Amino acid sequence: MKRQFKGFVAKVEMLRSERATEDKNGFMPIILISIAGETPSKTVISGTVAQRMGIYEGSIYLFQANEIEADPLYGRQFNFMAISKELSAIETLQASDFVGKLRIVKVDSPEDFEEFASESLQLENA
Repeated sequence: MKRQFKGFVAKVEMLRSERATEDKNGFMPIILISIAGETPSKTVISGTVAQRMGIYEGSIYLFQANEIEADPLYGRQFNFMAISKELSAIETLQASDFVGKLRIVKVDSPEDFEEFASESLQLENA
């Protein structure tokens, strides 16, 4: 069954990995570092897609994600959409309160296993 993630707050960061490479347009992939709400465990987005979405490294946005057809090589895949402009600090706190505590849904396993973030996770560390 395909999952929908109706709202989560995440900070956009460049993916820092030895395996991360530029896409055909010369952009590096980005990763969404979730802060609040229910989110899939796979949150890497092509740099070109991020550019077209108008999301930028270091900024925080409200997102939603819809599961799309699984890829034989990469497994379950998600289509992300920023449903807000860049959030200010106050807007981030308000959006986080609205979407609730961070819940990361593991999508690499055959069963959806929900992992709850530590209560000690602090916003400034995200």
